[in-house]
Amino acid sequence: MLWRMLELAFRPDRAAGPPLYRQLADHLRELVEAGRLAPGQKLPASRQLAEAVGVSRNTVNLAYEALADADLVSAHVGQGTFVLAQKGWLARSADPEREPGLAWEGLLSARGRSLRRPSGLSRPAAPLPFDFDAGRVDLASLPRTELRRALSRAAGEHLDAIANRIDPAGWPPLREEIARSLVARGIRCEPDDVLVVHGAQQGLDLAARLLVDPGDAVAVEEPGYFGARLAFGSHGAQLVPVPVDAGGLSTEVLARTLRARRVKLVYTTPAVQSPTGEALAPERRQELLELAAQYQVAVIEDDYDSELRLASTVTPALKREDEAGRVIYLGTFSKALFPALRVGYLVGARPLLRRAVLACAAAQLGGSLIEQAALAELLRSGVLERHVRRVRRLYRERLDAILVALSESFPSTARWSRPAGGNSIWVELPAGVDPDALARAAAEVGVGYGRGELFQLADSPPPCLLLSFACAEPGVIQEGIGRLGEVVKNALAQEVGR
Repeated sequence: MLWRMLELAFRPDRAAGPPLYRQLADHLRELVEAGRLAPGQKLPASRQLAEAVGVSRNTVNLAYEALADADLVSAHVGQGTFVLAQKGWLARSADPEREPGLAWEGLLSARGRSLRRPSGLSRPAAPLPFDFDAGRVDLASLPRTELRRALSRAAGEHLDAIANRIDPAGWPPLREEIARSLVARGIRCEPDDVLVVHGAQQGLDLAARLLVDPGDAVAVEEPGYFGARLAFGSHGAQLVPVPVDAGGLSTEVLARTLRARRVKLVYTTPAVQSPTGEALAPERRQELLELAAQYQVAVIEDDYDSELRLASTVTPALKREDEAGRVIYLGTFSKALFPALRVGYLVGARPLLRRAVLACAAAQLGGSLIEQAALAELLRSGVLERHVRRVRRLYRERLDAILVALSESFPSTARWSRPAGGNSIWVELPAGVDPDALARAAAEVGVGYGRGELFQLADSPPPCLLLSFACAEPGVIQEGIGRLGEVVKNALAQEVGR
């Protein structure tokens, strides 16, 4: 019987975000799209289906109503609810050999069903002339000749050593160079303390996989890096937001949080807070380490943008002051070179690192050693260090340009500050601005940017923008921010006029 099939395939998740009726409606929709529910087929009575799948009769009725609103089913008084023919059914039913597909939603694990696309992640289909979206680098500044040479050597001179090698911990010469380079961040470690990962994002996933059980609380910055929230959330973590201000992560609020509940991990970006660009204040650094010791909490330090520091003084990594090994340090080459280079590294306590290597082996056996060997060459020769110095000078000029443009073009009620590093600036807009309408209006005048809601946990977060100055000359910055400022002013005027 049909409801017996549904009973096996549908599992209500009461801890998930969507209400139960929406979960059931989505599942039935997929059965229709997969061909498991054919046109004209009668759905079970609401009482029968409610008993079969373990929900209330009202939940089933609401699901049926949602399907009717989407023109997927039709209800007939006294007869029942029937599946309607959908566009494309004639072509599919003409093939008698065609087997119905799987209803994949019913086969997904609880973690698989919990995955959601973050709001604000989508980008325009076509490039915009004034694109201030974050997460990119200036391609014209890349050391292309040196990159080609390093890759050529990796695929030539080092190929015999690499071709038959699988190393989940990473290419040993690269781990040696990483350990050597970390001295500049105040970290003294051995190559065996370094794990090369597929970008810092894999490092976050590894930490979550090894340390987070479903239901564990993880403290994250608010606003904060969306990729960290994706990683922790995908492993069933309860995300606990801790506010960020001009001094970085609020250790005062964190202390209250740790007193009130058991927290497994604290995630922070202390050198250049993502997305605000603030640096963690010196007194808070010490307070954070003391809280970690007092409450036996691990700290993940994401040092993603430390190479691109723009401040005159250099603050060492939090890991430098970590004598007890409570800090898991993450770094990446994506910001110093380019995002498509998916190579990062993790430095942590040996017991954790041993497990992380095994987890890497289970997931992918090992990363691409060709890229890792090329990176080792760039580090050893000093090419990467010289490139980073050039990019820092470039970004300082462009940061100055965007700060001037913002002060000239944006309303006085908008708020921003000079970031400690990186290539983006966080702008807080007055309340009332509709983020979707603002993005559409900006795109109409050729301007794109990072959506602020992507970095915030609240359902209705305050309107914010993340503006990257990495890829635009000062003249382009001036015109693009001028256009965006007019769009923002128009949005505010419309809000006041309502």
